[in-house]
Amino acid sequence: MSIPGLFDYAKLMLMGSIIPLVQQAASWAQERAISALFLTASFREGDPAFDWMMVWLAQHSAWRRARNVEISTRGVKDGRCVSDDDASDTGSRKFSYLPSISDQHWMWYKGRLLTVCRSKESTGYYGRQEEELVIRILTWDHKILNTLMCEAQGMWKEGQSGQIGIHASDSYNDWRHVASRPKRPLKSIVLEPGVKEDILEDALEFLESKEWYNDRGIPFRRGYMLYGAPGTGKTSLIQSIAGELGLDVYILTLSRAGLDDTALSELIADLPEKCIAIMEDIDAAFTSGLNRDLPSAPTSNPDSAPPLPPDVTLSGLLNAIDGVGAQEGRILFATTNKYHALDPALCRPGRMDKHVEFKLASRYQARELFRAFYQPRRKPADPEEEEKEKEKWEKDSGFEEKLVDSSTPPPSPRRKSRKLVGPDLGEQELGELAARFAEAVPERACSMASLQGYLMQYKTKPRDASANVAQWILHEWEGRKKETPTS
Repeated sequence: MSIPGLFDYAKLMLMGSIIPLVQQAASWAQERAISALFLTASFREGDPAFDWMMVWLAQHSAWRRARNVEISTRGVKDGRCVSDDDASDTGSRKFSYLPSISDQHWMWYKGRLLTVCRSKESTGYYGRQEEELVIRILTWDHKILNTLMCEAQGMWKEGQSGQIGIHASDSYNDWRHVASRPKRPLKSIVLEPGVKEDILEDALEFLESKEWYNDRGIPFRRGYMLYGAPGTGKTSLIQSIAGELGLDVYILTLSRAGLDDTALSELIADLPEKCIAIMEDIDAAFTSGLNRDLPSAPTSNPDSAPPLPPDVTLSGLLNAIDGVGAQEGRILFATTNKYHALDPALCRPGRMDKHVEFKLASRYQARELFRAFYQPRRKPADPEEEEKEKEKWEKDSGFEEKLVDSSTPPPSPRRKSRKLVGPDLGEQELGELAARFAEAVPERACSMASLQGYLMQYKTKPRDASANVAQWILHEWEGRKKETPTS
């Protein structure tokens, strides 16, 4: 090889080594400059702070002028986004504007430059797509970030006013916000006198007694076992209690495929300090009954394979409820229709501290349900309050629908304007109809759900509902006799 050829080769080697070093140095200098000038905050999907920031961004005026945005309707589903006011009157599903993914957006916040970048990346063994939000603020003052977070959290809480958040575990055993539901008034739950009030007072006392528990070395947890026949109001009461306490609800489905003892312990450990956890139909999670006893006799067919064990074992459930890693400050509600099939270890104090039986409807409950169903509308004195009450009342199921002539054109040529008009009942007549209705209902023979289903057939006709209930009861009994196999 000639000497000039060696020089050329050495130049190429040198340039090939220098260029990557220069690129790395430039990248390092850029990162240092950004770190020195900008305050950076990252938010992962699934974390509550991510939802706060998405709500804050959806309400920011910058997205009304942005040229590259994402249109989202998720606000109706999970409360993360807030719809634009101009689009909320169309009668269709609401939408909101959000920063588009993979683009960097610039905006101003309290006189400081702020950049927003959304991205999605694969995480975990199965390549799960998870969204990340990165915000950079041109400031050296950390207080501006605290102000932004408090403002975003306040907007999120304002959007959640009057609602409770519903969370459930996904296939990756992480908590996900799945819906928001209106708070249900406690007075709408018809139980025997004092039952719902006793549970609410007990829960309120627990939430205010953390110091008392800590001073005595008692784990700060509270468990309630609600048991009884189906359709007696167990789940409805839990929803109402959550609304009264202002706590979100976390649903644990023990029979979900892929949920084992380890995942259950992690889910319970990840619960927030103040929340309500629900384990519905806890007896159904175990195919052979919720106890630790082994089968006393083998199956009749020796060649048949033994039943597959459940993914969640009783031992794992007990450790998750009150083990070392169990979350404190939470309230646990468990429901079951087979109370006597449960293992005593699950029902002992410390795991399930308060046991409440839900029986079939009494005549008192039937009467109060009838009265609540057909209660006349209360007329507020304030015109504004009257208009709000009217809008709320029009959604009530106890009023009949009538076509109303109106001078204004209908919202759609295929839809007619409708108005809900209620029956004109006085308090005395309502009480008499409710008493006759209750007299015809046998004591402890029907569930509250079945009685409500019957009243829904007469939602605008209280007199017919009171007159025909005896015939309906007879028809229900005949149907049960046909379903019951003869020996």
